[in-house]
Parts: sequence; structure tokens; C-alpha cells
Amino acid sequence: MLRHIKLLIFDLDFVAFDSVTLKVRALRQCLISFADAIPQNVRLPEASDVEDGYRALGYKWLESLDLGLGELPSSLGDAYRVHERRLIEAGLGQVYPNLQPVLDACRRDELRLALGADAGRDYLLEVSDRHGLNDIFDVSLCVEEFGMGSVYEMLEEAVRLAEVNRSEAIVLATRPEYFRAARELNLATIGCGWGLERRECLADADSQALAPSEIVSAVLRADELAASDD
Repeated sequence: MLRHIKLLIFDLDFVAFDSVTLKVRALRQCLISFADAIPQNVRLPEASDVEDGYRALGYKWLESLDLGLGELPSSLGDAYRVHERRLIEAGLGQVYPNLQPVLDACRRDELRLALGADAGRDYLLEVSDRHGLNDIFDVSLCVEEFGMGSVYEMLEEAVRLAEVNRSEAIVLATRPEYFRAARELNLATIGCGWGLERRECLADADSQALAPSEIVSAVLRADELAASDD
């Protein structure tokens, strides 16, 4: 039984929602329209490119790709979103299967759950509607709602909306930007590795969970530490 922690804030991609296949397929489908402009020696993007781009730039990960086109044309981004939306509607992507029992257990223990997604608003709404995330999470926010995409402001707002103290919240994420922002807000962090090929970026988190089954023990440790600081 938790004595102190009351809120868990999850990033969406690579933590709550397995979107890698969705993103790779949407990108490759939209690149067909640009085939004549892309040099033949350019390698088609793979799952590792999505992961690296997301770690560096969050929901603007497309800008990290080197497709031999110079500056990424806005028309490519628009085409990508069309294909991504269609694939989401078709049901591609899923809440990580081993995560669902953990989320259910958290709700039984009356923990509040929030989505603090490094995502655009349309994407968050589409995924939430198609996969029933609004039935799981009490609060849903995305960085696009906060000026220049401030993770700091989004996490701060998630804590405010959940009506808890900062010491009572934990952020579960993969991006170093989340760990930096959480540290500035005095929020505890868990680096989540189950959706990643490369886990070096998790070193900046207070603790790590390399599988969803490890979340409970990581939260319990954070709860004991928070209680001892009272």
C-alpha cells in the first residue's frame, strides 16, 4: 500500500503506446510520393531511426531524418500525418500488452494516472479515441498545447490538474528532456525501457523499469523514499 505517491505521469510513445510499426509504415507509405526526389543511396528509415529521432526531438522526430532532400519539405510532414491518421483508424499500434495489468492495478490502488505526451494534439486525440485511453487516464495533455512544446510546462500542468503535490508524483518516460524537466520540478522519474532498443538514455532517470512488471517495485521504492523525506 502506497503511503505517499498519488500520481503517475506517462509519456505516450515508447511508454504507454507501442507506435513504432505505425510510424515506420506511415513514413514509408508517404515516401512513395517523394521517390523521384530521394537519392537512390538513401536508406529507408527503420524502427531505430524513429527511436533516435523521438529521443532527440520528441514529436518533431521527422525533422531528424536525413532523406537527401535538404530541409524537410512541409508537404512530406503533411503526407505523413494523413497516412498516420489512416493507420491509427485501422487499429495499428497498441497499448503495450504487459502494461495494461499494471495500469489496472494502479487504478485499484486509487493512484491517479496522467498522460503527459510528447505528441501533437491531433495525434493524442486520435490514439486516445481509437484505443480507449480516456477510460484509463484521468488527465491527458501534450506538449503541443504549451507554446514551443515545453515538457516542463506540461508536467507542471499535469500535477496541478491532478491536484497533488509535486513530491507525490512520478514521471515515467524515455526522453532525457523529460528527466531534465522533472528534475527542475522536483518530480521523481522512472526510465522505461520496454519500448526501446537502446536504453542508455535512461541513465538520467532516478530509477529504471525495463519491463512493465518492474513499475510496481520502482514506484514502491520511490514511495518509501518520499515518505522518509517527510
